[in-house]
Amino acid sequence: FDTDIIDNIYTVRHTTLFGKADWALGIVTGNNNAYIMNQQQEGLEEIYKGKDVKKFVLGKPSGYISFTPEKFQQVAPVEKYRAKEKLIYKFISKNLIFAYDNKQKLTLNSANSVIPKIPNYPIKVIGALFNSSLYQFIFQKKFSSIKILRSHLEQMPLPLWSEKIFNNII
Repeated sequence: FDTDIIDNIYTVRHTTLFGKADWALGIVTGNNNAYIMNQQQEGLEEIYKGKDVKKFVLGKPSGYISFTPEKFQQVAPVEKYRAKEKLIYKFISKNLIFAYDNKQKLTLNSANSVIPKIPNYPIKVIGALFNSSLYQFIFQKKFSSIKILRSHLEQMPLPLWSEKIFNNII
């Protein structure tokens, strides 16, 4: 029965993020105690952990960092963190939780980012779909994972609806 529902969803004309998005892993500092501060100070900017990511919005940041990529163990290309719009998602989770970011926020490695590149497909619609109970159902039934992997997200259907429907969702 579950597979019938999922098969039916995939029969709707759709696209996917496969080959149509930029992806960014969160920063691995190599030593959070040295680089992450608990208080805002001059020259520091907010950095978000997975636990700070809420559906649709970022919660209170876990810490503050002096963004010096050359000092960190692993950093995505800076332009991905600084994208005009992106979706930030909790990486370790059995639930899909996506926040919209248009303020170029940084994330630690427990939160990743996706920058959809689908012409005329609003990023906020993708966020709404991925945060929906229907997509949670699809995710649990198809992947049953406690990690939100790029390969999973690239397989999720993005219905090719009208601009009017997109606008209603936004």
